Amino acid sequence: MGTNLAIMLLSYLLGSIPTAYLFSRLIKKVDIRNEGSGNIGGMNVYRIAGLIPGVLTVLVDAVKGALAVLIALWLSGELPVVFICGFLVVAGHNYSLFMKFRGGKGLATTLGLFIVLSPISIIFAVLSAVVLTLILRDINTAFGSAALSIPLILWLQYQQWGWLFFGLSLAVVIIIKHIPDYRAYAQGRRRLI
Repeated sequence: MGTNLAIMLLSYLLGSIPTAYLFSRLIKKVDIRNEGSGNIGGMNVYRIAGLIPGVLTVLVDAVKGALAVLIALWLSGELPVVFICGFLVVAGHNYSLFMKFRGGKGLATTLGLFIVLSPISIIFAVLSAVVLTLILRDINTAFGSAALSIPLILWLQYQQWGWLFFGLSLAVVIIIKHIPDYRAYAQGRRRLI
């Protein structure tokens, strides 16, 4: 029990590492919280600090997600613990302890954990996001909305309630962070990239 709690805490703390803030500060000397959308995530780093900091942010955020579930699989091996750690690493990214509970939107971190847990799911989730981008003509709204496909994809793949609830929890934490994007879209402000 103590090990599982430690793994869960580690997952949240790992997710809380503000890579977007760190890379934009170190490479371009800007505080990403005060630039662009103010979002502490890879897309805002790309827009404000450029391609290299943006790519580094996305890669490291994905590694955070992968590492959290790998540690949970290795030290616990219990699927419910792995699911909780997966949720907590994304929640940590979105609500960072080190950034006064501000953070990114959780997409790259979610990608990383699915690279480990369910690589096939990534294909369908990305396809959903691309199709929605073409329909909505807005990348932020589309990728946030594509999170709704996660529970469905996991249910169709595994047909187990644990996977479904895990997918729902991730979808909720991602969608909540995209609410400003939905509002902007409703007001006619769209962004293809």
